[in-house]
Amino acid sequence: MSYQSALHALYQLQRFGIKLGLDTTKALLSSVDNPHQHFKTVHIAGTNGKGSTAATLASILLATGHQTGLYTSPHLIDFSERIQTDGHPIPHRRLEALIEQVTASCPTTITPTFFEFATAIAFLYFSEANIDIGIVEVGMGGRFDATNVLKPLVTIITNVGLDHQKHLGNTIEAVAKEKCGIIQPNTPTVVGNVSPKALTVIQEVCSTQRSPLVTFGVDFQAVESSPNHFDFHGLRSSYSALRYSLMGHHQVENAACALAAVEWLRDTGMPISEDGLRQGLVSVQWPGRLECVANNPTVLLDGAHNPTAAEALAKFLADHQRGHSGNIILVIGMQKDKDMKSFFTPLIPLANTIVLTRSAHTQSASAEELAEQLSDKPLHLVYTASAAEAMMKAHNTATHEDTICVTGSLLLVGEVKAHLKGSFFSPLRG
Repeated sequence: MSYQSALHALYQLQRFGIKLGLDTTKALLSSVDNPHQHFKTVHIAGTNGKGSTAATLASILLATGHQTGLYTSPHLIDFSERIQTDGHPIPHRRLEALIEQVTASCPTTITPTFFEFATAIAFLYFSEANIDIGIVEVGMGGRFDATNVLKPLVTIITNVGLDHQKHLGNTIEAVAKEKCGIIQPNTPTVVGNVSPKALTVIQEVCSTQRSPLVTFGVDFQAVESSPNHFDFHGLRSSYSALRYSLMGHHQVENAACALAAVEWLRDTGMPISEDGLRQGLVSVQWPGRLECVANNPTVLLDGAHNPTAAEALAKFLADHQRGHSGNIILVIGMQKDKDMKSFFTPLIPLANTIVLTRSAHTQSASAEELAEQLSDKPLHLVYTASAAEAMMKAHNTATHEDTICVTGSLLLVGEVKAHLKGSFFSPLRG
């Protein structure tokens, strides 16, 4: 089976959609000898920031000498990005073999979804690679997510906002309850910058589960001294003048969650040196999240796709523009099920030009559908039908001093990134 044939077979499972629950995942993992029980883990949930936090923690652990697995979703260009060991995506040949192996082992009595199957592949690969620890990002929610078969050393909930309401609920309290499903008995929980409503739910679950709880702003904090520099103060350690490669105030909060988790990991006996910790923060890479891919004009890629993420992006762009003379050009594409109007609210006033577009995904809204959700139409509004056309129009409009920001969907960001790199891109996603 070739790599593309193997991926096609995996992507065919998308027809089963999203199926929340753990029975199928447990049966699938049992058929391959429960690989998730053979390595230590940290489990990370959150509406936004869980991927950045996972990548940061993995970078720190790798820099301090630990063989580290990282499982995240979605990918930007190639599926192999989702499953990494020691900073390297799973080799295509190995992925082909694991798809065949899990397919052959899968009981005939179950029909796994794309994400359930992918999770089994990731855990099997980590087990065979004999990693020291796996950093695992929740796919969606937490309680019934396929990854919630783990018994982690530490659990992290980065934040709680409204997204995926169809599956997780329409209130902050409901979403928080779903994310709290990953909190395990007697296992420490690190919580980022969450609202009082969400924190109340988290505190109640931690109390019931006897889970030691540390929260951002109370038990640990991060204070920015300048862009990409901050001081950290935790329960048992403090660091000054830390340098961080990811941009944005919200990313500093994510880094603080990773550092708070490091304190708990040290308590389990894992050696994590300060020098390695600092190196891990400097070297972390997390593509598609406030990623600068070009200059003159500046081109930023950010996969923000919900109102909370839009507010964080808007704050960064407003701060960014204070030191620049050019205008902001937004390239926006979103999925039909997203809260477009609330997403636009903080961003549109910052932009001189809005380029509306769509990704190749079947659930992507058209430029015309996006325009219907704009409360106030900007002076320069451009309609396009593809990522490539959108970038061409944005560059034709921009001067060397301007900033082009592509946002609204990781699907769109992935297509733009592939377009700029001249790489193969598959529109099929899970």
